[in-house]
Amino acid sequence: MGLGYSFTAADPTTLSANLAEVRRALDFTPATASFLASLCTLTLAAAVLGAGALGDLAGMKRMFAIGCYGSIAFGVLGAVAPHVSVLIVARAGLGVAFAFVLGLSLAIINAVFPPGRRAAAIAAYLGAGHALAVFQPAVAGWLASHFGWRTCLLVTPVLAVATLVITLRYVPETVRDQRKLDLPGIGLIAAALISVIYGLTELQGGLNLGALVLIGVGLALGVAFVRWELHTPAPALDMRIFSSGRFNAALTAGATFNFLGGGGTILFAYYLVTIRGESPELLGLLLVPAMLIASAAAVVAGRAVSRFGERAVLVFGLAILAVSMAMLVVLDQNTPVAVFGIGVALNAIGGAVVQTPQSTIMMSSAPPELGGVVSAVKPAVGQAAYSLGPALFALVGTTLFLQDGRRKLEGSGISEEQARDALRVAHGGAPTAAGSEVLDPEQARWVVSEATDSWLTAIHEVSLIMTGVPLVAMVVAWILLRPNRAAAPS
Repeated sequence: MGLGYSFTAADPTTLSANLAEVRRALDFTPATASFLASLCTLTLAAAVLGAGALGDLAGMKRMFAIGCYGSIAFGVLGAVAPHVSVLIVARAGLGVAFAFVLGLSLAIINAVFPPGRRAAAIAAYLGAGHALAVFQPAVAGWLASHFGWRTCLLVTPVLAVATLVITLRYVPETVRDQRKLDLPGIGLIAAALISVIYGLTELQGGLNLGALVLIGVGLALGVAFVRWELHTPAPALDMRIFSSGRFNAALTAGATFNFLGGGGTILFAYYLVTIRGESPELLGLLLVPAMLIASAAAVVAGRAVSRFGERAVLVFGLAILAVSMAMLVVLDQNTPVAVFGIGVALNAIGGAVVQTPQSTIMMSSAPPELGGVVSAVKPAVGQAAYSLGPALFALVGTTLFLQDGRRKLEGSGISEEQARDALRVAHGGAPTAAGSEVLDPEQARWVVSEATDSWLTAIHEVSLIMTGVPLVAMVVAWILLRPNRAAAPS
């Protein structure tokens, strides 16, 4: 299960890291490249609830195996794609296959292990997934550089073969539910998730009407899904599960660490590349030890749950996330990379610590016949929150940067267009202003220096604002996860 979880997490990174080479080979536009980079995630989010429902009805092991078969077939199809249209079909199909692997792996762990061993099993599953995912993009990158881009896309199908063999040999089948498949509900939530997540992805480029329309349509479809589920006799997702305070606390914590994981990556990249002028590859290098430590933290969190309880461990993980955000407030241009690396590591560790009790709480809140669906809720909410993070972080950060920049330009005699030209030239672009409007070298250096300071100020302010997100989640968890009091003697 951990191996399956790992390749669903690592594969999108593998494609993104090698997308430039794929684009040169198949000759497609930048817009198509952007679409390809997010396509697998979109179809995964669209199919994950349906995958969970099918797992409950047809057997989790069987549907998980089908997900592995699909990962093999569509992974190989992508590797041999002669044209970008074939690659698009392959990536879309791979996302659907991943929905079965990711959506059912946790549900199988929950169904197979007894309650007393469940927390440790989930912790081992998450720890293995984190550890195994770390090296896959690096291995794929090495293959691409030595044998061509097609070989990097074969990493996922090879791992899917190994996962399938282990599953067929060692994983028992689970109990099947006798409910009917809620096709309208599954269709509504699929369309809602695609619309919201794609809209959030488009929002990363700035506030625009198209992205807002997509998000609005997605939210409307989400409301329609809830109304349908409340009135249909055989819902795909029983809405009564959301009446559980424990479930809602875990869902909030999961959304928080995914939101900060996606948004934090944007801040880390801005700081390294824009403020320090470092290569983007440095962030990848820092993430390797961070993810390895996070995998160990997930295992330790499982043991801690048994000793200290779910609430204490969940709140502790959220506190680590708050510290990771707060650390960015003190960064400057000369902060040692090691200190910055600690902040990156804390972001990964906090998410790993949160994820273990979050998973155990959510799965223990689900009746056995809904294990697959409830397990699928976790990645569905996670994908939406992870997409919201970069969009909101970038939007708030850019707004703060522009406000600070406009304030500094007041009274300087330099227009916004001249400042944009100076920054464009400083980053290797060509000026667009007329010759008489071009700044002299001293003014251009001042603009570049002040822009760097403005970006640093924006990063500090965004970090301070976002530190409040895990703090709020901590309060929610502390209130909703109150320990049950023993009944008083009569």
